[in-house]
Amino acid sequence: MPRRIRDLPEEYVLSQRALARSIGARLRVCREELELTQEQLRVRLEVEGVVITRTQYSRLEIGTALPSADELIALRAVFRVTFDWLLLGEGRQRQH
Repeated sequence: MPRRIRDLPEEYVLSQRALARSIGARLRVCREELELTQEQLRVRLEVEGVVITRTQYSRLEIGTALPSADELIALRAVFRVTFDWLLLGEGRQRQH
């Protein structure tokens, strides 16, 4: 485990892992609703200006990594969801 993670309080690490898993689950739901493969989604993210590997996106979906700010902005645009729903699971899922 990287040193920076070992030095953090356990409660923080656990909450970050739980957040990553819940965001990842919502990402998967959105991708599957659009009937996209991870590679097709990766290409759409590139159109939004975010270069991400399929492996990195997979880590986001399975919840072992948190998306960066630019990834969140692009994901919100591609999926047409609110930030509240994407980050917290609150509010309406789809934007009109």
